[in-house]
Amino acid sequence: MKTLLALLVAAALLAGAGWLWPRLQAGFQTEAGAVDAAGSGQSEDLVLDGRVMRVIDGDTLEVRLGSGPERIRLYGIDTPEARAPGGREATQALKRLVAAGAVAVAPVSDDPYDAYDRLIAVLYVGRLNVNEQLLADGHAWAYRRYLGQMDGDTRYCELEATARAGRRGLWSLPHERWVPPWIWRERQKAGLGARVPSKDYSLETAQDCIAAIGKSHEQPSASASSPGVAEPGNDHRAGCDIKGNINSKGARIYHLPGTSSYAATRIDTSRGERWFCSEQEARAAGWRAPGTGP
Repeated sequence: MKTLLALLVAAALLAGAGWLWPRLQAGFQTEAGAVDAAGSGQSEDLVLDGRVMRVIDGDTLEVRLGSGPERIRLYGIDTPEARAPGGREATQALKRLVAAGAVAVAPVSDDPYDAYDRLIAVLYVGRLNVNEQLLADGHAWAYRRYLGQMDGDTRYCELEATARAGRRGLWSLPHERWVPPWIWRERQKAGLGARVPSKDYSLETAQDCIAAIGKSHEQPSASASSPGVAEPGNDHRAGCDIKGNINSKGARIYHLPGTSSYAATRIDTSRGERWFCSEQEARAAGWRAPGTGP
């Protein structure tokens, strides 16, 4: 499906197909007001027309594009899991926002799929930025670790902070229930009795969030990790920051710091993925740069 989508995008660029259209220069908005193109970090990239098939949870849905069905993971946000506080409300909020069915999907990079074959994208309904609206309504957290791939991503942190200050959505819950989805998932994996600490988000500011962009979230201590499970990135040597990823098709692709897919790429050495000190080392080991090779 990914290969077919890439071919259709290329064909559409040549033929000017109707399901592929340029992003509006005037910018998009949340329900609270207009967001100009510079302020939202959006550029005049190409956007795919689609129709919602079903909403899976607060940040994931299935959309039928011109190339066929695609599972879309909303970029830059993380909503509570279904069984976590605020999870049901986040799912219902996304359903309301896309109820009309017609959407526009803007992939965030030239290699926009995650490890679960989901297309990472910003979603629009008309001129409404759905990703930002979920943040503005307090149904999502800014996904700090994976932000930083687009200009203006600091806005995600600002929207989260404003929603928290206004006690909207999940922020209307008591402070002790403000558990980031990434920490909630770690606690579920660790099991009963395991301690997975989290920082106190009741004092979080937009600047704190911005400072965390592109960085790993709080990690469980070694005592909280499950025995026998290899920790991703445990061969990361100082100064060796090139990520050697293995995608869902088994292709070995390396990503340089500062490139579009770098922040979203996670290295799991238990799957054979690696860190490299130089491009020469990566190529010698059988990895290739994005957009090259087969």
